[in-house]
Parts: sequence; structure tokens; C-alpha cells
Amino acid sequence: MKRAEAVALLKELGEEHLIQPSLVSIEQRKPDGFELCIKGFYDLELITAFIRKFDLTVKEDTTKGYLCIFKP
Repeated sequence: MKRAEAVALLKELGEEHLIQPSLVSIEQRKPDGFELCIKGFYDLELITAFIRKFDLTVKEDTTKGYLCIFKP
């Protein structure tokens, strides 16, 4: 996804009270795409259902306690 899309998605997730982030980063995943990485409190099932309409993918790293949302 584009960087602006990642920022907009972060805003929507916050407005829907699906995340309570302690750390957020937008990292380059591909030469033309970025991923949104969030550390904090979140409900993976609710986020997965929410982003399904945007055709995005969620990857959770339980050892580090964060999730990344990106376009496959």
C-alpha cells in the first residue's frame, strides 16, 4: 500500500477503537509499497475482519508483540 494509505488506515483503526498503539511505524516493504506495523493492544480477529474490505493482509509476530498490515 502507499504511505498515505497506511496513515489513513492507522487513523481509521484508531477511530474504530481497534488499536491502542504504544509504537507505530510505517516501513517500506517493496520498492513501491509500505507496511503498517503496530505494537500495543489490539484484537487480531477484529482487525482482520476490518481490513478484509481493503484487500490487505495481517501478519502477527507474537514474540515481539506487534502486527504488520500490508498489501500482498
